[in-house]
Amino acid sequence: MPTVLRSGRVVHYTQHGEGPGVVLVPGLGSGATLFGTLPRRFARAGFTCCAVDPVGFPPSGSLPGGVFDFAAAAEDVRAVAATLPKPVALIGTSLGGKIALTAAAAARSSVAGRLVMLSSSALPTPRSKRIHRWFELLCTQVDAGLLGELTAPFLFGETFLNARPGVVDDIVRSQKSTEETRALMRAQALALQAFDGTNLCAGVTWPTLCLAGAEDCLTPPSEVSATAARITGALYHCVDGAGHSLLLESAAAFDRIVAFLRN
Repeated sequence: MPTVLRSGRVVHYTQHGEGPGVVLVPGLGSGATLFGTLPRRFARAGFTCCAVDPVGFPPSGSLPGGVFDFAAAAEDVRAVAATLPKPVALIGTSLGGKIALTAAAAARSSVAGRLVMLSSSALPTPRSKRIHRWFELLCTQVDAGLLGELTAPFLFGETFLNARPGVVDDIVRSQKSTEETRALMRAQALALQAFDGTNLCAGVTWPTLCLAGAEDCLTPPSEVSATAARITGALYHCVDGAGHSLLLESAAAFDRIVAFLRN
């Protein structure tokens, strides 16, 4: 299994395909398995695709001090990206979008790359802070076996929930929270409550695509579009009939990303 070692941090990732690099960065409390077969889909589309297990999520190393730091996580992602054929695209979903944004903002302007933020906002709002506090309470005050059931109505849009109930049931059953992943989720939820990426947006020079789900109640389109407006030249698109889990819910979202990467 491929890993990179950065400043004593062990970062595991999966890798599929050949061609320009793509790094998939998962959301809150998640690892590479969040993306399912998507790395192979990107590989079939002509990319070398990696999906990252963040530090704190096995088999990556433990989270130093139990504290999640966006800058450190971004450097971990950049270390994985450095192993791939250029140019490399960073694709982050939800919290992963904030990590990818942080990594892109830290990159030198001479470094060629692309940034895709999925259901992700850089700008804090009173509403978003309450969402992140809600996640903190879920992973600290609620039985681990109930997390999947309690979050499913919010992770998917109305269209997907009604059209694919069996798939949602399978996803809920497959979610297995451990002491380590709950600790990571809590650390990330705390970091989210303090995150403000407003200044990071101004530092991004890469071509950027911000995608929102029209039915997303966790990160609504208004917050995604406000982020895109802060990044010079960023493209914004709202995907109809999709919620927070864009790449799982919508084939159109995947096609839109591939077209952006090839352009």
